[in-house]
Amino acid sequence: MKIISGNEAVALAVKLARVGVVGIYPITPQTSIIEKLAEMKANGELDAEIIRVESEHAAMASTFGAAIAGVRAFTATSSQGLLYMHEMTWWVAGSRVPVVMVVATRAVGAPWNIWDENTDFMSERDSGWLMAFASNPQEALDLTLQAFRISEDERVYLPMMVGMDGFILSHMKTNVNIPSQDDVDLFLPSRKQPFVLDSESPVGMGNIFPPIEYMKLRHSIHEAILHSEEVIRKVGIEYQKITGINNYSTLNVKYKLDDADYAVVLMGAWAGDAMEAIDELRKQGLSVGLYRIRYIRPWSEEEITLALKDKKAILVIDRATSMGRGGPLYLELKSTLHHEQMCGVISGLGGVLLNKGDFKEIISRFVERAKQGNAKGITWYYPKGGEKIELKSPRYVEE
Repeated sequence: MKIISGNEAVALAVKLARVGVVGIYPITPQTSIIEKLAEMKANGELDAEIIRVESEHAAMASTFGAAIAGVRAFTATSSQGLLYMHEMTWWVAGSRVPVVMVVATRAVGAPWNIWDENTDFMSERDSGWLMAFASNPQEALDLTLQAFRISEDERVYLPMMVGMDGFILSHMKTNVNIPSQDDVDLFLPSRKQPFVLDSESPVGMGNIFPPIEYMKLRHSIHEAILHSEEVIRKVGIEYQKITGINNYSTLNVKYKLDDADYAVVLMGAWAGDAMEAIDELRKQGLSVGLYRIRYIRPWSEEEITLALKDKKAILVIDRATSMGRGGPLYLELKSTLHHEQMCGVISGLGGVLLNKGDFKEIISRFVERAKQGNAKGITWYYPKGGEKIELKSPRYVEE
């Protein structure tokens, strides 16, 4: 066990996975992942080729090139960087090539803002990648290691990204259990994939597809994401058997949920604050529990329905927006459950901090609304004092 940050935990996972190529381009707050990997390479601890490129688009392109040649490959990014490589994320998924990427989430400009928000990560939901989201540095390490095994499974053969809250996890240091290299070698076999570019046996890839074949390819990606649920559960159980670390037999995580009347649903690092708030609210007599979404893709309809179907009301808290509609997590839950009493709260954008007291206030308001049969719709929550800050929008200026 070591006290390390989320970024250091990811770098260690990449090293333990015996990655062969890392495509790197720095962007805050993921930079220290690639700095740590470069340091490992310089010290002789990492036997990988590190490719320094001129942009995030090139970082994903170089990583893709290595992966399609049969090499285990990794990259990391954030915010505008993820948007800049957006074209390549689709190309990698469409090529059915296993690649692992970590996204240290950050607000998207304009205006410039380097702090945490999940909108960058959530904007990739339709790209064809598997998507997990960590809640602490331990999960950042575990999910990164598992991502290689899952994405390289013959029932999947898709890229996978692991998200973690920028600065809150990327730079926060906690105790992390680090599996031994021998344990990881038992857990993670050598890379395999059905198609490999080989100069000795040249083939064409990525050529134009007639309409029906293109549609069948998209259908195959959809089916592979659905089938990955079972793979993820089996990989999680095996990871625990070999490393003794945590319980990954389910895609998502419950906290004091089974006997609760009311459920709070969210993802990421602020689950810790929410759990502390729930502990105190339960002492005050509120029957509330937490359901933490760990996998966005695949989206486990069965697990989610079983966990939440009997709750009197459901509160979904998003650190991201789908402009003009609400929080993306809320919209995903809404399409699954069709619950009469479900409401969404958007907060924490651009690094706005919420503490235990804020969660107690949000949850208490939600329960009161639910008791009145009015737990519906979307609201925006500002921590104390934040609502008093006036923003002069372009429309306001014109008036």
